[in-house]
Amino acid sequence: MTEKQRSPRIAYLLKTFPRLSETFILNEILGLERLGMDIQIFSLKRPAEGEPSQSALSAIKGSVTYVPALGPRSRFIDACLVVWAHLTLLLTDTRRYLAVAKFHFGQPGRLRIKHFLQAGYLVRALRRGKLDHLHVHFANVPTSVAEIVSRLSGIPYSFTAHAKDIYLTPAAELARKIKGAKCVLTCTAYNQRYLSSLAPGATPVRLAYHGVDVSQFGATPAMVQKTEGETPLILSVGRFCEKKGFNYLIQACRLLKDRGETFRCEIVGYGEMQSKLETIIQELDVGGCVRLAGTMTHDQLVALYPQACMFVLPCVVTENGDRDGIPNVLIESMVSGTPVISTRVSGISELVEHMENGLLVEQRNAQAVADAMELLLADASLRLRLTENARETARRRFTLEASAQHVYELLNSVVNHGNRPDAELDGSVAVAGSWSRFA
Repeated sequence: MTEKQRSPRIAYLLKTFPRLSETFILNEILGLERLGMDIQIFSLKRPAEGEPSQSALSAIKGSVTYVPALGPRSRFIDACLVVWAHLTLLLTDTRRYLAVAKFHFGQPGRLRIKHFLQAGYLVRALRRGKLDHLHVHFANVPTSVAEIVSRLSGIPYSFTAHAKDIYLTPAAELARKIKGAKCVLTCTAYNQRYLSSLAPGATPVRLAYHGVDVSQFGATPAMVQKTEGETPLILSVGRFCEKKGFNYLIQACRLLKDRGETFRCEIVGYGEMQSKLETIIQELDVGGCVRLAGTMTHDQLVALYPQACMFVLPCVVTENGDRDGIPNVLIESMVSGTPVISTRVSGISELVEHMENGLLVEQRNAQAVADAMELLLADASLRLRLTENARETARRRFTLEASAQHVYELLNSVVNHGNRPDAELDGSVAVAGSWSRFA
C-alpha cells in the first residue's frame, strides 16, 4: 500500500468521551476501526464521575486523550504543556498566531479563552502524533476548537452535525464553520437541506445516517403472545429534556388510565427535567403506572426493548429551536421488534412511515399520543405488521456496517485525495437500496 493509498490516521474530537447518551459515536468509532481506520480520540472534558459506561468501550483500539486547559484545578504538568504549546506556536509563526487570536476573540459571544488554549495544545498533540485529519462531532464547541486548530496549523477538519448543535448555533457561525471544513456530515436529510442552504456550494454537506449493530438485537419480536395476565409495558428512553416530549407521554398515560386501559410505562433516562417530570407524575396521579426508571447501559436497554409492547417518543421542537434528528433509540426499538410511536419532527419521518412501520402523530398533542397507544394495545395484527416492516427498515437502511463504510469512504476521500469528497459519496446515493442519543 502506497503512502497515498494508506488508511488515514484520524483524530476524533469530542466534547465529552465517553458519554452514556452518545452510543452512536462509540458505534461509529468501532465500525471505522473494524474497517482499518486508525483513530485517536481527543476529548475536551472528562465524563462525570460515577456515570455508567458501556461495555463496548473496552473494544476501542485507539487511545483517548483528555485535552487540558489552564484553570484552578489544572495539574501543574498539564498547565506547563498548554503554555509550552502556545509559546511554540507564537515563536514559530508570530503573525499567524496573532491573526488567529484576533479572529477568535473578535467573534461575538462570551470570551472563550479556554477553547483557544485547548486548541493550541491540540495542535501540538496532532503534530506529534502525525495525524492526517481532524474530525469533530457536534457543530458547536468542538467545531469551534477545530476551527482554531486548523487556522493555527493548517490541519484540515471536518465535522458531523446532529441536532441541538445545529439549531441553537447562530446561522452565520454555522456558515463560517461549514466554509472552513473539508466536508460536513449530518444524520438526517432534513438537517442536510438546512446546512446546505447556509453555505451553498462552499463545502459538501453529506448525509450519513447513524447505524446500529443489528447483531446485538436478536430478541423475539415483542408482539408474540405474552404471559397470561402480564401487564403491557410502554417504554420510552431519552435524556430528560424538553425536546423529548416526555410530559406529553405522561399526559397521554393519564388519558389511557381514564379510558380503563391497563399498562405500565417506564421512562429510562436522566437530565435537567427530572424533578419537573416527577411533579407531573404526582399531579396527574399516575405514579401507579408511570415510572422514571433512571439510567441504563446499552446492554440493559438491549434486553429491555423486546419486553415492551410499544416504544413511544413524542419529540417536539422547542421554543428556542432545539429538536431531535433521528433518535437512535427509535432505530434500536424497531430492530428489536418493538413497534414505535413518535412525532412528525425533523428527520423522524425519514425513519418512521405512518401505518407502515410505525405510527406518527402531531407534536404537542397528548390525546393523539394516547389514541395511538390505545390502537396498538388493542390491535395485535397491526402490531405484528408494523413490527415486521420496522425490522426490515432498520436492517436494510440503518445498519452500523453500512453507516461506518459510508463515513470511512467520505473521510478516506478527504484525506487520501487531498480534496473534498465527490458527489457520488453523498449518503443519498452511496447507500441507495441498502442504505446498508439516548441523544
